[in-house]
Amino acid sequence: MADQVNHSAAPWELADAKLVAQCRFEAFVGSGPGGQKRAKTNAAVRYTHLPTGIWAIAADSRSQRENRIHALRNLRHKLAIGMPRDAIDPLSFAPPSWLAQYPHLHMSPKNPRYPALVALVLDALKAMRWSVPHAAVMLGVSRSALWRFLRDDSALWAHVHRVWTELGIKAP
Repeated sequence: MADQVNHSAAPWELADAKLVAQCRFEAFVGSGPGGQKRAKTNAAVRYTHLPTGIWAIAADSRSQRENRIHALRNLRHKLAIGMPRDAIDPLSFAPPSWLAQYPHLHMSPKNPRYPALVALVLDALKAMRWSVPHAAVMLGVSRSALWRFLRDDSALWAHVHRVWTELGIKAP
């Protein structure tokens, strides 16, 4: 993306084919409700990102094609949360231009840019020593918008809580 300083794309920003090329793919028989078809087909899928070991599974659909789409989306999200954070200089940071298209950080998790937004928020939090109010200023959004964004994504919220705990920061 043009706004990114790093010239090598983050894994969650790669085209599907390039990301899949970095992964091991497995199809397996899913368990749970879904009738005979689900119990007889390899519709459930797992992508494992080989460079990081981060993996994602999707098994909700009886269609392997649909599960591939969901697993890849889940993998991008997990990569955005689980990868090491980029160092951002708070004094020279300017939010990427695409962020203006999503006032108050309102973006569907299905949006292809969502993992990039998750990574940007985490990078800003790290740069501001995990202070939500300071990261909100850095991103040019209100505190409540950033709090809402964090809390609406359970995996992101759990990650931020883990970091606060590790750093001895009292969670609000």
